[in-house]
Amino acid sequence: MLKDSDTTLFPTRRSHRTYTKQFKAELVAACQQPGCSIAALAGRHAMNVNVLHRWLKEYERSGLHQLEPSDPSSAVNLQLTSPAFVPVKLAPAAPEATEQAIKLELRKGAVSITLTWPARAAGDLAHWTRTVLG
Repeated sequence: MLKDSDTTLFPTRRSHRTYTKQFKAELVAACQQPGCSIAALAGRHAMNVNVLHRWLKEYERSGLHQLEPSDPSSAVNLQLTSPAFVPVKLAPAAPEATEQAIKLELRKGAVSITLTWPARAAGDLAHWTRTVLG
């Protein structure tokens, strides 16, 4: 028995929080970003993580809580960060045969010498040529 029948167990009535459709859609979109922690996102917005999980299930099952295409700034409101690593496919390295080359042909009488030298070492070719002709 209570001492005073007018006394309630809870001094203030708990209120049921409501969220806008746009807010739900933004959080569902944020949860789908790589590396997103659903618990951390719920904590940042002072909400129960189970509510956010329910919205995700509703999105997966029936397509609820989708972002409107007319609002490109919604991701900015959530302060999302992009992943630190983005894999990139690179083309294979070009074969050495396609490297620029200097072709030099020297003739003296009946003797002929053809020399192919890498263009990246043009200074070495000049030194070699001075030494041979010198």
